[in-house]
Amino acid sequence: MQFSQVVGLKDVKKHLIQMVSEKRIPHAQLFLSQAGAGGLPIALAFAQYLVCEQKSDTDSCGKCSSCIKSQKLIHPDIHMTYPVIKKDSRPPISADYIKEWRTQIMSNPYTTEYEWLQSISKDIKMGNITREEASQIINTLYLKSFEGGYKIQIVWMAENLGEVGNTLLKIFEEPPEKTIIILIAENLEAILPTVVSRTQIVKINALSDEDITENLISQFQASHELAQEYAYIANGNYRKAQQLIENELESFGEDLKEWMIFCMRGPSSDLLKWTENKHDKSREYLKKFFEYTINIFRESLASKYTDNVLAPHVSKSEIPVVQALKKYISHDNLYHLIPLIEDTAYHIERNANAKIALLNLSIQMRQILK
Repeated sequence: MQFSQVVGLKDVKKHLIQMVSEKRIPHAQLFLSQAGAGGLPIALAFAQYLVCEQKSDTDSCGKCSSCIKSQKLIHPDIHMTYPVIKKDSRPPISADYIKEWRTQIMSNPYTTEYEWLQSISKDIKMGNITREEASQIINTLYLKSFEGGYKIQIVWMAENLGEVGNTLLKIFEEPPEKTIIILIAENLEAILPTVVSRTQIVKINALSDEDITENLISQFQASHELAQEYAYIANGNYRKAQQLIENELESFGEDLKEWMIFCMRGPSSDLLKWTENKHDKSREYLKKFFEYTINIFRESLASKYTDNVLAPHVSKSEIPVVQALKKYISHDNLYHLIPLIEDTAYHIERNANAKIALLNLSIQMRQILK
């Protein structure tokens, strides 16, 4: 992938190119990206630029053998790690899913973790980066470079490292010569402080509406008016803008609508039935549902205190939900609701009983909203 194929991020591109030209490349970097802003695409473009045989002052050439292999995700000196799930009894590693990974990322480098896990598992289980994967990273990086240049290790969604990150501390501090390690994450708090302290952070902010609009027009031949509308709704998230224009955005609206009805005025038996139905969903689904709920709550509050009839960043199908919720959402109850939802998501992600956690959350939400 070339820098020219990455949406926006002009300052980040300039910073990375300058590091290369000045030969001051940190051996361990953390690309801290807003969701959908392009953490993985910019890392792939940077890796290709590093190995390019005929790079210019602005981009890789895209034509040399190294660039061609990089674009196909088969360059022997660019190694990828990403969250995976178990195939059999042994602990999984990224190499088990290399074919699926190449297909997914070459199709769309702006793919989300949820979409990636959905592509390799019907159950959409929680992804993981195992201790065996960490050992694989260490062993690989201590081998000689195949083509005599940089060895590059990219770790996508590094939040999944968890405590395993401690295994990699030594190689973060003292990597082999000409070794570059790039961690990509969206949540800094989910990464061990010991890992963060050994990396140089590169912040990747949300994309501008202008950059998203321009790319929707060029990539999808959208009208300027429609591209502007979707860019505004996407709020800096290019993947969300893509989903909107392709009509592929997974809607949690009906689930949220039912949940709120049962929480606020439905009988307890209906609320219990709702939690029984939803606890069978995958943990990854519930995680995304909670993120969606928090976003809708925030937009409902914003809509409540603005002159605009519509909420700032929601699609047309979500407007009725926002309009209904803003009667009940206030600064005071949102102050309690958001931490409550985030805590429930945290515990479910760590294998708490989803049915009990959902029911407990629903009962507390009913008390707060009433």
